[in-house]
Amino acid sequence: MHIKKLIGLALCSLVVAACTNNQALSPNPANQIVGANTGNTGSAQSYAANTGASYQQNAQGFKINAMQAPANQTYYFGFDQSTMRPQDLRALLVQAHYLSLHPNTKVRLEGNTDNRGSREYNVALGWRRDQAVARILEQQGVTPAQLDMISYGKERPAVVGNSQNAWALNRRVNLIYEANS
Repeated sequence: MHIKKLIGLALCSLVVAACTNNQALSPNPANQIVGANTGNTGSAQSYAANTGASYQQNAQGFKINAMQAPANQTYYFGFDQSTMRPQDLRALLVQAHYLSLHPNTKVRLEGNTDNRGSREYNVALGWRRDQAVARILEQQGVTPAQLDMISYGKERPAVVGNSQNAWALNRRVNLIYEANS
């Protein structure tokens, strides 16, 4: 009986902790920033006080750290979808801000799909996913010359397998910073 109470207390604590960390994505969040590498949010004033960083607002009203360095990232998609997930949008906006401030920087967008469907269909779906990411970047001031797009379809899986988890991890666009020549 004592162990059941401890387990119940631990589960309640986990639920409360999970609920307090869940923040909705909304324009102009009060004093919120987003890190380019992690997507984590925190207090803008405390972060600025500790690091001396400066902040700017993008077109959607999100405060972003103008000093963050770029990072390769992966954006995931739903089954047979080419629409960005809301939880990936903030991280992509940070990358867009960096790219718009550094017009000589180029990125490669690599569209991928899971292994279901024909090769031709998956290459086209990977291309639509690339275009969805590129469209958002361009709306934020990134020039088309900064973007290289390629669709691998199902040819380069991140995870080999025929499970829901493997399929979910393979439906993605990789954003990769290209080395300056």
